[in-house]
Amino acid sequence: MPEIKAVAKSAPNARKDQTEDVTSAGDAPVTLFADQPERVRKINELRKLIQNYDDCERRSDELFLCRFLYCCDWDVQEAFGRIVKLIKLKEANPEWFFHKPIATYSELLNRNVKFALDRRDRRGRRVFITRLGAIDFSSMAVTDLANLDDIWFELMLNELETLESGVTCLIDMSGYSLKSFRFLTPQNIRIGSAKTDLLPLKNIEFHVVNSSVFMNAAIAILYPMLSKKIKDQVRFHYSNWASLHEYIPADILPAEYGGTAGKTFDFQTIHGQVLDRANDFDRLLTYGVRDGSAPTATAATAPIVSKGKGGKAKGKHRETEKKKSLAGCTVEE
Repeated sequence: MPEIKAVAKSAPNARKDQTEDVTSAGDAPVTLFADQPERVRKINELRKLIQNYDDCERRSDELFLCRFLYCCDWDVQEAFGRIVKLIKLKEANPEWFFHKPIATYSELLNRNVKFALDRRDRRGRRVFITRLGAIDFSSMAVTDLANLDDIWFELMLNELETLESGVTCLIDMSGYSLKSFRFLTPQNIRIGSAKTDLLPLKNIEFHVVNSSVFMNAAIAILYPMLSKKIKDQVRFHYSNWASLHEYIPADILPAEYGGTAGKTFDFQTIHGQVLDRANDFDRLLTYGVRDGSAPTATAATAPIVSKGKGGKAKGKHRETEKKKSLAGCTVEE
């Protein structure tokens, strides 16, 4: 399996010498929690479940597994079921997930629709910005936005501090066009909501600013379709910057959000967080394909999971299904 460089615990703009190399090999020693044998045991247990799940290459390095263990309170079976559901969602909707070399996304990244700041808030959370007014509805699809989410959350979730503290999402609705209503189809809402629900992150908040009458109408359509978990984490600040700064400090925001960190965002530094790690992102494309096959983003047509008791998804393990043959598998994050 290819090697992935992951930031174990550091500031968002960590130097390369602050990273550790982790692999998905079954014998790879667990180093994140060397002084916590129970967590080490659970990481190894989840790794075995993933590696025995099917004949595809699946990411199983410890930081990736910790994403799901953290959000499931270290319940191995629940974490495994969550990973399986994510695999199933990807295979049914591959275009909604990161699936191309990172260089092909550079133009999309440079539109500055979605991005993560290189500094954390006072609670140690990453800050993820979505500027809906920057969306060009004549040339962008809803799947483009979903791919941007994948790229930035891959960066943030590869940091142990993010898994422990969480992510604060700032959603700026200024300039949001009524043309966006064509995105709010039942299918898009269903897939987008399902993907958000499966995000392996326990602590996440959404802060909406610059809302308007028209945007309130869009929210009224969307809101009932969101899960209760998401609804409970949404706060509306309109243009009340003092209210916003209770959650996202002024010193990491530019003047347009009542902040003191310059006139605008430092996009060169922001984009560099992703584009300077192109090799790391491109290695992720090797996951989700059959052992010994070239990377592919083709959706599998055959079902790979079944529902067991209690609604938990269970995979078919290699030990008992040696003759299993898959037509193809999608990329795994």
